[in-house]
Amino acid sequence: MGVVRHFKRFWRFHSFIALSLSVSAFTLGCAVKEPAFFEGTWVVTEAHQPGISAVSPQQAQTILGRSLQYKSDRATLNQQQCITPRYHEQQFHLDDFSQYYRVDAKSLGFVPGKVTQVTIDCGLGAKDIGSTLVFQEDTTAYTVFNGTFYRIEKTLEVAPI
Repeated sequence: MGVVRHFKRFWRFHSFIALSLSVSAFTLGCAVKEPAFFEGTWVVTEAHQPGISAVSPQQAQTILGRSLQYKSDRATLNQQQCITPRYHEQQFHLDDFSQYYRVDAKSLGFVPGKVTQVTIDCGLGAKDIGSTLVFQEDTTAYTVFNGTFYRIEKTLEVAPI
């Protein structure tokens, strides 16, 4: 009789531990929020001026190499800190995007499908480079400013050792 009692007590205790670990793993899995595609550090690599732009080609070249950083709680746009950014996301069909911006979206490298536009509001009123993003996940991304499309590329985040 002692062996059966010991066996029941053993499984009762271990099933409690297994249940606790399962509940913990489930709640932690639900609590982790995946960052938005655009969150991270981006570098301006090219300038495209498909139409009329308020920026000269020489001025546009001076923006190349600058970095933009987007996080849920802050952003850095053209070396200006945005302490409490509000992100507004909108999706366009490719044709609607072309009409809205008066540009051939395919010439920018977009493929048929939807294009996402994210505008960042820092409460300052004035827009700066990086305050409007347009992208298709895993293909092409740009920031649009004064009629110029600046191609941006996401940097890899390296975890500290």
